[in-house]
Amino acid sequence: MNPTDPTTQPSTSYDHSAGPPELQVSGEIGGRTAVFTLRPKYADSVDPGPQLGVAVRVATHFRIPLSFTATFKQAADERWELVRVLCDQDDYLASVRAVRPQVAAAAANVLEEQRAQMEPLLAVARERQAAYALAEVYRARSAAAEAHRRMDAAEDEFSSFAVCEERAAAVLGELSGRPGPLPHSGPPIVRSTSYGRVLLLCPVGHLVQSVKAEDWSGSQLQVRCADPAFTVTCHGQTGEPLPH
Repeated sequence: MNPTDPTTQPSTSYDHSAGPPELQVSGEIGGRTAVFTLRPKYADSVDPGPQLGVAVRVATHFRIPLSFTATFKQAADERWELVRVLCDQDDYLASVRAVRPQVAAAAANVLEEQRAQMEPLLAVARERQAAYALAEVYRARSAAAEAHRRMDAAEDEFSSFAVCEERAAAVLGELSGRPGPLPHSGPPIVRSTSYGRVLLLCPVGHLVQSVKAEDWSGSQLQVRCADPAFTVTCHGQTGEPLPH
């Protein structure tokens, strides 16, 4: 197999606006000429995350022009494992049935033979995937900053009414007037406010207890919350106050 017209080998200065790089290789399948176009790609995966792969586009001719795409994923030992082979033409065609069994093996051979030439392209694919991941980081940071801003504004508004949090929470429960939901139980969430209070929240964020910041430091409650085995329970929006 020989490269026929590969995309310019990418480097650290590769211009990603030009699109994903490809490597085009000439060869044959069953004695017939074929062109293999190799393009690295990442497939979404829940665990352990996006997985590196290569899509091999195979163009050949057997009675009629045929186009296949063989997709490979990288195994733990850096071997390429076949995922699937798809054909642009109808699978019921006799030409497709005749060539299809040979496509996967031919594509795997090309991919192995071009391993060294593929390394720069794989590096570019990693860069592109890292850019997508960074965009998600930026979105998450913006969302967190906005949530923090909204929390500070809400706390400032609440503090302007000079009503203690326990009483306001009780009133909120009365205003809702609904039967209490199932209790939420689990490790507590501890959060400091801008108005000098430390809040003890249940796992879903409902208030369990509010303590003055000066009473929190070194208190028995602070010690208990540091214990991984310690849990709190709330019923709806509020929970039972804990003993200090």
